[in-house]
Amino acid sequence: MTDKQNDRRLILPPSATVSRRQALKMGVAGIGGLAVGGSLLAACGDDEEAAPATTAAPATTAAPTTAAPAGKESIKAAWVYIGPPDDNGWTQEHDRGRLAAQAALGDRLETSFVPNIGFDAGTTETFQQLVDDGNDIIFANTEYAGLLTEVSDNAPDTKFCEINGHYYSDNLFPFYLAHEKTAYQLGVAAGHLAGNGRIGYIGAFPTATAFNDVNGLLLGARSVNPDATVETVLVSTFFDPQKAAQAANALLDAGVDFLFGVMDEPTFLQLSEEAGVWTGYWNLDFRSAAPTKYVSHFDLSEFGPFYTEQCQRVLDGTWVSQDEVWLLDTPIGDFGPNVPQDVQDAVADAGAKLDSGELHVYAGPLNDNEGNERLAAGETLDSLQAYAIDWPVDGVTGISPVS
Repeated sequence: MTDKQNDRRLILPPSATVSRRQALKMGVAGIGGLAVGGSLLAACGDDEEAAPATTAAPATTAAPTTAAPAGKESIKAAWVYIGPPDDNGWTQEHDRGRLAAQAALGDRLETSFVPNIGFDAGTTETFQQLVDDGNDIIFANTEYAGLLTEVSDNAPDTKFCEINGHYYSDNLFPFYLAHEKTAYQLGVAAGHLAGNGRIGYIGAFPTATAFNDVNGLLLGARSVNPDATVETVLVSTFFDPQKAAQAANALLDAGVDFLFGVMDEPTFLQLSEEAGVWTGYWNLDFRSAAPTKYVSHFDLSEFGPFYTEQCQRVLDGTWVSQDEVWLLDTPIGDFGPNVPQDVQDAVADAGAKLDSGELHVYAGPLNDNEGNERLAAGETLDSLQAYAIDWPVDGVTGISPVS
């Protein structure tokens, strides 16, 4: 971070295509006039086909080479990434998971990855090439829907796992993160730390991910401050420092006292630090971007065990699909150095009650932000039901119900 308060610098990964100068050349916009649209393809991926990067684990980490009777001596696994593996966010955490699986299974597992895969016909070709290359299992770190299933339906001997997916077959099932509880805990922290009760959120698209983020934040904050609100800006991408900076500036200038986001880079963290506003991150511990105002993050370390388990099952010959999403635990991460102990204790207490079932993130009566009753008194939603949520609770602005 710079020691000059008016010098807003950015941390960008080596693969970023936006220069610091470009990222800083933007005006300050009010929330009502913020224009941050863009197509999914333009926002989320590179149109050019990328060659897989292959990594074999060092022999020193090899597991025993005796295969189960119905299994295999070794397998190949491939990962298809929406972004680069050094994005300081989502894809970087998946790649850590890939490396964890590789280290755990040693020379029985050969891994490869293809980065920056967007949403066009070339994506289907990428999946087909990975099948043709003899991969036993293929992981996708975003939902590619028909671009993937066109291939998986015609490759029954290849296993597939698609994050945040909604398609189930004998060789494909979705997995994701049970993060509504984590958002609630972060909301408890925000309720204590945001003096005016105003929380800002930078999201990408109006999906269950965003709804569980904003709802969890608001409901957690309102357990502390009943007047808390969440103001949302959606930027139609997970990685665009310019749009993230524009959204952050709009929310900060509007007066939010806590800023959270699901971006794959730390621009909004740095701007929060410079504005003296508490902040948190979705993907990993990035306190270096906001050394004095960092609160916490979502801990995504369960990717490694999940990938290891799926590869081990393929090796053992025991891999089977399932008919519901596989949700990974998503604990709240470590706190920043300046988060008061009483706030940390309040977050831990809420987490314990959520885990025990004494407390529920979604407990009726609850209305959406258009005044419609969504949960009656006494009704609750569990994590599987939250995975399909498509509405924001009353008190959230900037995002509307989908249905």
